[in-house]
Amino acid sequence: KIANNTMDDDAIRDTSMVVIFGRPGAGKTTISQAAVHLLDNDGIDDNDSGLKDPKMYHHLYLDLDVCVPQWMRDNFSKGMYSTLLQRAEFISNACDYVNEEIASYSKTDNKPSVTIVSFSFVNTDLRTAFRSAFPHAKWILVDTTKRMSEKRISAREGHFYKNASQNNVEKDKDRERIGDVMDEDDDNSEWEFKPVDFPHVVLNGSDSVEDNAKRIVDIISHEISL
Repeated sequence: KIANNTMDDDAIRDTSMVVIFGRPGAGKTTISQAAVHLLDNDGIDDNDSGLKDPKMYHHLYLDLDVCVPQWMRDNFSKGMYSTLLQRAEFISNACDYVNEEIASYSKTDNKPSVTIVSFSFVNTDLRTAFRSAFPHAKWILVDTTKRMSEKRISAREGHFYKNASQNNVEKDKDRERIGDVMDEDDDNSEWEFKPVDFPHVVLNGSDSVEDNAKRIVDIISHEISL
Protein backbone atom coordinates (compact mmCIF):
# COMPACT_ATOMS: atom_id res chain seq x y z
CA LYS A 1 0.00 0.00 0.00
CA ILE A 2 1.07 3.60 -0.54
CA ALA A 3 2.30 5.69 2.35
CA ASN A 4 1.96 9.38 1.59
CA ASN A 5 0.67 12.26 3.68
CA THR A 6 0.45 15.06 1.12
CA MET A 7 -3.16 14.68 0.00
CA ASP A 8 -6.12 12.57 1.07
CA ASP A 9 -4.20 10.26 3.41
CA ASP A 10 -6.84 7.55 3.68
CA ALA A 11 -7.36 7.23 -0.07
CA ILE A 12 -3.66 7.19 -0.86
CA ARG A 13 -2.71 4.86 1.98
CA ASP A 14 -5.41 2.33 1.10
CA THR A 15 -4.61 2.20 -2.61
CA SER A 16 -2.30 -0.42 -4.12
CA MET A 17 -0.24 0.72 -7.09
CA VAL A 18 1.31 -1.00 -10.08
CA VAL A 19 3.74 0.86 -12.34
CA ILE A 20 3.99 -0.27 -15.97
CA PHE A 21 7.30 0.95 -17.39
CA GLY A 22 9.80 0.26 -20.15
CA ARG A 23 11.44 1.74 -23.20
CA PRO A 24 9.54 4.33 -25.21
CA GLY A 25 7.65 2.28 -27.78
CA ALA A 26 7.50 -0.85 -25.61
CA GLY A 27 3.69 -0.85 -25.66
CA LYS A 28 3.09 0.21 -22.06
CA THR A 29 0.03 2.33 -22.77
CA THR A 30 -1.60 -0.25 -25.05
CA ILE A 31 -1.04 -3.08 -22.56
CA SER A 32 -2.17 -0.95 -19.61
CA GLN A 33 -5.35 0.08 -21.40
CA ALA A 34 -6.04 -3.56 -22.28
CA ALA A 35 -5.66 -4.49 -18.59
CA VAL A 36 -8.02 -1.68 -17.63
CA HIS A 37 -10.50 -2.97 -20.22
CA LEU A 38 -10.42 -6.39 -18.56
CA LEU A 39 -11.02 -4.80 -15.18
CA ASP A 40 -13.87 -2.72 -16.59
CA ASN A 41 -15.62 -5.55 -18.41
CA ASP A 42 -14.86 -8.72 -16.49
CA GLY A 43 -13.24 -9.95 -19.70
CA ILE A 44 -11.00 -12.61 -18.21
CA ASP A 45 -11.61 -16.22 -17.27
CA ASP A 46 -11.87 -16.69 -13.51
CA ASN A 47 -9.71 -19.79 -13.69
CA ASP A 48 -6.94 -17.82 -15.37
CA SER A 49 -6.80 -14.92 -12.96
CA GLY A 50 -8.57 -15.84 -9.76
CA LEU A 51 -10.36 -12.53 -10.16
CA LYS A 52 -14.00 -13.41 -9.57
CA ASP A 53 -15.34 -9.97 -10.28
CA PRO A 54 -12.78 -7.43 -11.53
CA LYS A 55 -15.36 -4.65 -11.30
CA MET A 56 -15.37 -4.97 -7.52
CA TYR A 57 -11.83 -3.56 -7.64
CA HIS A 58 -12.19 0.15 -8.22
CA HIS A 59 -9.25 1.15 -10.33
CA LEU A 60 -7.64 4.34 -11.56
CA TYR A 61 -5.42 4.46 -14.65
CA LEU A 62 -2.88 7.27 -15.03
CA ASP A 63 -0.57 7.74 -18.01
CA LEU A 64 2.18 10.13 -16.91
CA ASP A 65 2.79 11.19 -20.51
CA VAL A 66 0.09 13.79 -19.84
CA CYS A 67 2.52 15.44 -17.40
CA VAL A 68 5.17 16.00 -20.09
CA PRO A 69 5.03 19.72 -20.98
CA GLN A 70 4.98 20.82 -24.60
CA TRP A 71 8.44 22.42 -24.46
CA MET A 72 9.88 19.11 -23.28
CA ARG A 73 8.09 17.22 -26.08
CA ASP A 74 9.48 19.73 -28.60
CA ASN A 75 12.98 19.21 -27.25
CA PHE A 76 12.61 15.43 -27.42
CA SER A 77 11.62 15.67 -31.08
CA LYS A 78 14.87 17.59 -31.69
CA GLY A 79 16.95 15.00 -29.84
CA MET A 80 17.44 17.32 -26.83
CA TYR A 81 16.99 15.44 -23.58
CA SER A 82 16.05 17.17 -20.33
CA THR A 83 18.61 18.07 -17.68
CA LEU A 84 18.65 16.53 -14.22
CA LEU A 85 17.11 19.71 -12.79
CA GLN A 86 14.35 19.75 -15.38
CA ARG A 87 13.62 16.07 -14.77
CA ALA A 88 13.51 16.64 -11.00
CA GLU A 89 10.85 19.31 -11.49
CA PHE A 90 8.94 17.08 -13.90
CA ILE A 91 8.82 14.04 -11.62
CA SER A 92 7.86 16.17 -8.62
CA ASN A 93 4.91 17.52 -10.61
CA ALA A 94 4.06 14.01 -11.80
CA CYS A 95 3.97 12.69 -8.22
CA ASP A 96 1.70 15.57 -7.23
CA TYR A 97 -0.54 14.71 -10.19
CA VAL A 98 -0.84 11.09 -9.07
CA ASN A 99 -1.72 12.11 -5.51
CA GLU A 100 -4.26 14.66 -6.71
CA GLU A 101 -5.93 12.18 -9.07
CA ILE A 102 -6.24 9.54 -6.34
CA ALA A 103 -7.74 12.09 -3.97
CA SER A 104 -10.09 13.44 -6.66
CA TYR A 105 -11.27 9.94 -7.64
CA SER A 106 -11.98 9.16 -3.99
CA LYS A 107 -14.26 12.18 -3.66
CA THR A 108 -16.43 11.25 -6.66
CA ASP A 109 -16.43 7.45 -6.42
CA ASN A 110 -15.29 4.69 -4.14
CA LYS A 111 -11.64 4.70 -3.16
CA PRO A 112 -9.56 3.06 -5.90
CA SER A 113 -8.35 -0.37 -4.79
CA VAL A 114 -5.51 -0.06 -7.28
CA THR A 115 -3.90 2.73 -9.24
CA ILE A 116 -2.23 1.73 -12.51
CA VAL A 117 0.53 4.11 -13.63
CA SER A 118 2.26 3.88 -16.99
CA PHE A 119 5.38 5.79 -18.01
CA SER A 120 8.77 5.04 -19.53
CA PHE A 121 10.89 5.93 -16.48
CA VAL A 122 13.93 5.90 -18.73
CA ASN A 123 16.39 7.35 -16.20
CA THR A 124 17.37 6.17 -12.75
CA ASP A 125 16.71 9.57 -11.16
CA LEU A 126 13.07 9.48 -12.28
CA ARG A 127 12.61 5.98 -10.88
CA THR A 128 14.30 6.85 -7.59
CA ALA A 129 12.10 9.91 -7.05
CA PHE A 130 8.87 8.05 -7.86
CA ARG A 131 9.82 5.08 -5.70
CA SER A 132 10.55 7.47 -2.84
CA ALA A 133 7.08 9.00 -3.21
CA PHE A 134 5.35 5.61 -3.61
CA PRO A 135 7.65 3.09 -1.92
CA HIS A 136 5.25 0.14 -1.98
CA ALA A 137 4.33 0.27 -5.65
CA LYS A 138 4.75 -2.90 -7.69
CA TRP A 139 6.88 -2.27 -10.78
CA ILE A 140 6.23 -4.19 -14.01
CA LEU A 141 8.75 -3.88 -16.84
CA VAL A 142 7.54 -4.35 -20.42
CA ASP A 143 10.81 -5.74 -21.73
CA THR A 144 11.68 -5.03 -25.37
CA THR A 145 14.86 -4.62 -27.35
CA LYS A 146 15.96 -1.17 -28.40
CA ARG A 147 15.47 -2.15 -32.04
CA MET A 148 11.90 -3.33 -31.47
CA SER A 149 10.95 -0.20 -29.54
CA GLU A 150 12.42 2.11 -32.15
CA LYS A 151 10.57 0.27 -34.91
CA ARG A 152 7.29 0.71 -33.05
CA ILE A 153 7.95 4.41 -32.41
CA SER A 154 8.75 5.02 -36.08
CA ALA A 155 5.34 3.57 -37.01
CA ARG A 156 3.45 5.95 -34.72
CA GLU A 157 2.12 9.34 -35.65
CA GLY A 158 2.93 12.17 -33.28
CA HIS A 159 5.00 10.22 -30.74
CA PHE A 160 7.27 12.77 -29.05
CA TYR A 161 10.20 10.33 -29.01
CA LYS A 162 9.90 9.70 -32.73
CA ASN A 163 12.89 11.79 -33.83
CA ALA A 164 14.90 11.43 -30.63
CA SER A 165 16.30 8.01 -31.46
CA GLN A 166 17.69 8.97 -34.86
CA ASN A 167 19.09 12.22 -33.51
CA ASN A 168 20.90 10.37 -30.73
CA VAL A 169 22.28 7.83 -33.21
CA GLU A 170 23.79 10.72 -35.15
CA LYS A 171 25.21 12.18 -31.92
CA ASP A 172 26.80 8.84 -31.06
CA LYS A 173 28.42 8.69 -34.50
CA ASP A 174 29.76 12.21 -34.00
CA ARG A 175 31.24 11.22 -30.62
CA GLU A 176 32.93 8.22 -32.22
CA ARG A 177 34.46 10.43 -34.90
CA ILE A 178 35.88 12.96 -32.42
CA GLY A 179 36.77 10.41 -29.74
CA ASP A 180 34.50 11.99 -27.11
CA VAL A 181 33.86 9.83 -24.04
CA MET A 182 30.85 10.41 -21.79
CA ASP A 183 30.97 9.81 -18.05
CA GLU A 184 28.08 8.18 -16.17
CA ASP A 185 26.41 11.49 -15.31
CA ASP A 186 26.44 12.55 -18.96
CA ASP A 187 25.12 9.17 -20.04
CA ASN A 188 22.28 9.39 -17.52
CA SER A 189 21.11 12.63 -19.15
CA GLU A 190 20.49 10.85 -22.46
CA TRP A 191 17.29 9.07 -23.43
CA GLU A 192 18.80 5.56 -23.34
CA PHE A 193 16.84 3.20 -21.10
CA LYS A 194 18.83 2.43 -17.95
CA PRO A 195 19.19 -1.05 -16.41
CA VAL A 196 16.73 -1.71 -13.59
CA ASP A 197 18.41 -2.34 -10.23
CA PHE A 198 15.40 -2.93 -7.97
CA PRO A 199 12.82 -5.75 -7.68
CA HIS A 200 10.33 -5.82 -10.54
CA VAL A 201 8.21 -8.16 -12.63
CA VAL A 202 9.21 -8.66 -16.26
CA LEU A 203 6.73 -8.99 -19.12
CA ASN A 204 7.97 -10.10 -22.52
CA GLY A 205 7.21 -7.20 -24.82
CA SER A 206 7.08 -9.61 -27.76
CA ASP A 207 4.08 -11.43 -26.26
CA SER A 208 0.59 -10.43 -27.28
CA VAL A 209 -1.11 -7.43 -25.73
CA GLU A 210 -3.87 -9.73 -24.48
CA ASP A 211 -1.47 -12.09 -22.70
CA ASN A 212 0.44 -9.28 -21.03
CA ALA A 213 -2.80 -7.56 -20.00
CA LYS A 214 -3.95 -10.79 -18.32
CA ARG A 215 -0.64 -11.02 -16.47
CA ILE A 216 -1.11 -7.50 -15.16
CA VAL A 217 -4.61 -8.37 -13.95
CA ASP A 218 -3.13 -11.44 -12.22
CA ILE A 219 -0.62 -9.21 -10.44
CA ILE A 220 -3.32 -6.72 -9.45
CA SER A 221 -5.44 -9.54 -8.04
CA HIS A 222 -2.50 -10.74 -5.98
CA GLU A 223 -1.59 -7.25 -4.77
CA ILE A 224 -5.13 -6.45 -3.64
CA SER A 225 -5.48 -9.79 -1.87
CA LEU A 226 -2.43 -9.13 0.30
